Amino acid sequence: MRDRTPCCLIPQNRCGTRWKELCEWTVKVTGRGFRTVDLHGDEQGRTPFFAQPVGYDGRIFYVAGDKGCDTEKLLHEACHFLVSPKERRSMVNYGLGPGPFRPVDDLISDNEEVVVSLLQMKIAPCFGLPDDKMVRPDYNVANRRHLDWNDCFARADELYAKVVESIPANVRGLARPDAGNDAASSGRKNRRR
Repeated sequence: MRDRTPCCLIPQNRCGTRWKELCEWTVKVTGRGFRTVDLHGDEQGRTPFFAQPVGYDGRIFYVAGDKGCDTEKLLHEACHFLVSPKERRSMVNYGLGPGPFRPVDDLISDNEEVVVSLLQMKIAPCFGLPDDKMVRPDYNVANRRHLDWNDCFARADELYAKVVESIPANVRGLARPDAGNDAASSGRKNRRR
């Protein structure tokens, strides 16, 4: 595993996200560090990179290089940390699968994943992350029948209300005032497909 430059800082990408501000906010709100890395050989299948190009080893967030947006990946991991109960915040990938560190069943895991994505959609505009860089809230669930959408939306709204003041005012002010609500609405539309 080698450190690399985040895609959001490469001028040719013309990303437009507020990577630096996201990094500062993530460290402040979670108390955790992060690394942007390239994976080599079989590292993708080992802790904490079981299935995704992102991971959390219980201490720091890892954002591996692929064709996805590093701003999206780091924000998603920060949201996982915020959604996860305190007793799972020091576990590899928050105790969610895959891998041997999974004390959480699919019902809890699936709903938690959706809450993470909905919270991310609400915060994303503050860091200049457009909707087209994010995936549907239910992209990574084992069984869509497990989902309690009303509870997921309510929980994401509650967590957003708790965390929004931690986002620097100069960054928060750059987002459209209704941006978080637009994202949540698009999530509601996406689930019907």
